[in-house]
Amino acid sequence: MRAFLPLVVLLAGACAARRGVPAVPAPAAAPAPALAPVSTASAGEAEGEEDSGNLALAEAAYEEGLSSFEGGRPFEGRAGIRKAFGLLTDELQDPGLASALKDDFLAMLGKARSWEPVEPSERPALAVAEEELRSATPARLQAQVGKHRIAVDPDNEITRKFISIYTRQRPKSVEEALGRSGRYRAMMLRRLREAGLPEELFYLVMTESEYLPMARSRTGAAGLWQFMPGTARRYGLKVSFWVDERYDPEKATAAAVRYLKDLREWFGDWHLAVAAYNRGENGIGRDLAFTRATDFGTVSRRGALPGETQHYVPKFMACVLIGEDPGRYGLRPVYEEPFAFDTAEVDKPLSLAVAAQAAGVPEDRLKALNPELAAWATPPETTYALRVPKGSREAFLSALAQVKDWNPGPELVRYRVQAGDSLGKIAGRFRTTVKAVMALNGLKTSRRLRPGTVLKVRPGRKKSSRR
Repeated sequence: MRAFLPLVVLLAGACAARRGVPAVPAPAAAPAPALAPVSTASAGEAEGEEDSGNLALAEAAYEEGLSSFEGGRPFEGRAGIRKAFGLLTDELQDPGLASALKDDFLAMLGKARSWEPVEPSERPALAVAEEELRSATPARLQAQVGKHRIAVDPDNEITRKFISIYTRQRPKSVEEALGRSGRYRAMMLRRLREAGLPEELFYLVMTESEYLPMARSRTGAAGLWQFMPGTARRYGLKVSFWVDERYDPEKATAAAVRYLKDLREWFGDWHLAVAAYNRGENGIGRDLAFTRATDFGTVSRRGALPGETQHYVPKFMACVLIGEDPGRYGLRPVYEEPFAFDTAEVDKPLSLAVAAQAAGVPEDRLKALNPELAAWATPPETTYALRVPKGSREAFLSALAQVKDWNPGPELVRYRVQAGDSLGKIAGRFRTTVKAVMALNGLKTSRRLRPGTVLKVRPGRKKSSRR
């Protein structure tokens, strides 16, 4: 499993041999919002026409990006969105931008920004560069003999260097990570105990994701346990347009427990199993065969491991030692409480915006309770157990029963009428009907349509299918 980077799109891959550095959590994926269509400035203004043309180019790049995502080409999709984002931000920096167009540029910029991937942090909280590790002074420590089921060597120099860096140079980052662990500690320890696995594996999550629930790596590993899509599916997690259960703490933990148990049975040694969680079982298998080693210490000394995997087990040991007794190192983490929630079954697609209103909470709060939901609504053609705030289930279901449309259509967009436009042309462009446009704008006739008039339009099904 690899360190993480937030993206809004799901990337394909496999669980083994990942490279990357931790960054920050990403927000849950949202449906692509409808675009504000191209508007024009006053006729005859060349500068305004140029600005309008750039807005049209940005809109085209945006649409191409969404088509690529829909077609399973995420890298092309990201390129399209970035192109749109660049065109918009460049134009908004131009002091000569026609004032009549500025609102349209700003509106579309908001749409593009909602899909723009966040760039990786240059220095993630608990990532340690090779040079920094080499120059660190090892901490002095002693561990209780026989305390751990996974052997933790207090004399390991790399482990002591990690402890030195984390407790002397990055104490706040470590305290924050341990604080977040409070949300998941009871649940994860219960799962580990039920499977008969060592409790030390709870701190593998600190090594993988720093207990950031929406963590995502450069290579597509995601969630607290940093599963790649292929391994996630192999261990029973759904990864689809609608749902990505790698972000579900309970289900991902259950899958990680099964995977770790298999790795231990496969290699017969916990250090090798932990290394394989990072490198992949096939990679560690090749390393063992090449060196004729039978344990992690030997394969490490014989120089067959990639540098990251070589340091991964000592880093994990450091997280175990610090996490079990942070006060010993002068750390005072404030542990967060687990999320308390009820579940309510919904038998048809339910918009999260509508659900949040029915639950009486902000939409972000509802998304935090249901981080596995990757789109704007619960999945179609299935009954879904939606998490709602503790004690709110009955009120939620009662409020929802009063809602006629659980999944409203696309948002309204503004369209500024251009010379030569007719209601028929406008309706055709947005895959709707003349009657619908007239009703939405209170028009009694379709014959008189003045250039510059702003109409409200709700895109029809074909126009909005990518959203």
